[in-house]
Amino acid sequence: MESELSGAILGYTPSQEPAEWPLVADGVRMVAAAACDSVPYPVPKLMLVLSALAVFAERAGIARDPLAWLAPETMTRFLLAQTALKGSSVQTYRAILLRIREALLWLEYGQRPTPRMSAARQRPDPYTPPELARFLMWARALPPAAGLGGSALSLLALGAGCGFARREVLAVRGSDVTVLPSEAVAVTAPGSDRVVVCRAMWEEDLAAQARAAGDGYLFLPQRQAADPKNGISNWVERTIKSPAGLPDLKLARLRSTWIVELLRQRVPEDVIAAAAGMASTAGLAPYRAWVPPLTAEATARMLRGCA
Repeated sequence: MESELSGAILGYTPSQEPAEWPLVADGVRMVAAAACDSVPYPVPKLMLVLSALAVFAERAGIARDPLAWLAPETMTRFLLAQTALKGSSVQTYRAILLRIREALLWLEYGQRPTPRMSAARQRPDPYTPPELARFLMWARALPPAAGLGGSALSLLALGAGCGFARREVLAVRGSDVTVLPSEAVAVTAPGSDRVVVCRAMWEEDLAAQARAAGDGYLFLPQRQAADPKNGISNWVERTIKSPAGLPDLKLARLRSTWIVELLRQRVPEDVIAAAAGMASTAGLAPYRAWVPPLTAEATARMLRGCA
């Protein structure tokens, strides 16, 4: 079922293929992936409505930001512009968008129970889907000169897509990345025999950066030192010049995002712990605070064991 949902989201393309779709596609897919278990509508319907809203917002000059797309005034303008929709169809569109907005606001601003046993067990907050969408749009807009765009995409893909820690991100080379016959992208963690399959949302960017890097480093390919002190944080500070809407970019938060996303999708904890390089599933305990309970629909689907 998980692969079917992923395929429905990643493989979706609007029937008319508007020119604006490539500009908003990643944001639409991230929102759909985050909200699909919290919204009682089939994924194809979610993608249809959400993609239409995002394309409308892009044409209207609204910020390329899922929360801006789902602002009440934007949704109202969008629904008023849908003159081809009749009767209950307008209400259905409105209901779907409101449920997506509720799910997204929970992820963005919701109160989370965060019991802490000690300061040592605290973990950085994961990024929300809108924040990841902003980072991805920022990275793809960077110039390729001096490896800026490639380093940004590699950092995001290795952090949010593979859950790698600082030393691993700095050590990964293009030759460590393999595209499997299934088109999944696997990365061998440097200095170990651990192989991590990248999250589907990031695999194309990671594979492209690996092809470009060859045997060189993916992140900061021009550097001389193998493990520069504060190499990632210093690069981020130099590169992000206070662009509107971007939160602080922290590798630890990217790794938290990867772990929490897997936990929310109910991937077996022993699989997550092994991929994260943890000795046991006990290391996942601090991250469970960000995992909401399953909806009744999702619980029934999992207990039933079929679509």
